[in-house]
Amino acid sequence: MRIFLLFSLFFIYSCGTDDNKELENKSFIVEISELVSDDPLNTNLLLKRINYNFDKKNYESALFDLKQCLSIDSLNPTFHFLSAKSYFEISKVDNSKVSYPQYAISSIQKSLEIDPDNTDFLLLFGELQLAFSRYEDAIDLFNKCLKLDYNIYRAHHLMGYSFKKLDKIENAINCFQNAININPSNSNSYLELALIFHSQNDTTAIEYYNTILTIDSNDIIVLYNLALFYQENEDYNNSLKTYSKILKIDNFNANVHYNIGFIHMELKLYDIAVNNFADAIYSESSFYQAYYARGICFETLGNIAQAEVDYKRAIEINSTYIYAKEALDNLIKNNLKYK
Repeated sequence: MRIFLLFSLFFIYSCGTDDNKELENKSFIVEISELVSDDPLNTNLLLKRINYNFDKKNYESALFDLKQCLSIDSLNPTFHFLSAKSYFEISKVDNSKVSYPQYAISSIQKSLEIDPDNTDFLLLFGELQLAFSRYEDAIDLFNKCLKLDYNIYRAHHLMGYSFKKLDKIENAINCFQNAININPSNSNSYLELALIFHSQNDTTAIEYYNTILTIDSNDIIVLYNLALFYQENEDYNNSLKTYSKILKIDNFNANVHYNIGFIHMELKLYDIAVNNFADAIYSESSFYQAYYARGICFETLGNIAQAEVDYKRAIEINSTYIYAKEALDNLIKNNLKYK
């Protein structure tokens, strides 16, 4: 049986809406569009509409105007840079745009040909190299960026991530620590450090997880990873306490209910584990691993009929799930009522 893992997310963004502001924005876009229609060669007006669409994450619309800007002034490095960013952002959410990453590379290279010492351009080029898994090239670009301005948090952070992908862990740790020194309120580098020490089963991971929780006490991913670290090290009391904090935020977190059930199985509290796995199934009806685990508990408690039902249900959901198949076969072999 497996414990359910939930490690990191790279970057998380959130946004809210305000009705009055939205009305103002609608008025703005109508007004600026009318001005562009009257003066379509005015790149300042086009850039205002581009910035508006960037704020709204309407990158296709921004790209439309950027093509117009480049037809007017092909030597403006900012237009190439914003085009590269648009192509890159679109490619992150639309896998059908298979050519867009390469378009992004081409655009940012043009920006750097015109302005080779622009840290924004170097940083984006590094991110693109990172996206293409060209980690050493990305590191070179981040280093160039930092030589121009050492206090760029994102360059340190992404360089750390690049070193991590190359399995150069000490270098990665140094980069993430540098990033923290520059911006101690950004939790991303703390999380990367926590994950590194977690993978090494080093209790330093706990310190970093807890530091993030001082920034955001309701960070479910961090709480989950912390609970998991305790669980993996058989510190079940702290693990259960931390899982309970998650359930106060998200009572229908199926993986949390499952892992709590796993702990109770380890403690041979099978009757309690049955309820935990039932909560996991209630939270996610297709959770075949939870059916299998509950089947083990029922079988251990002597409820053979219910164990059979759960094993069969796990197999119905996932016909290739070998553990449930083997458990059902053994159940039949070991019980006279099936002979």
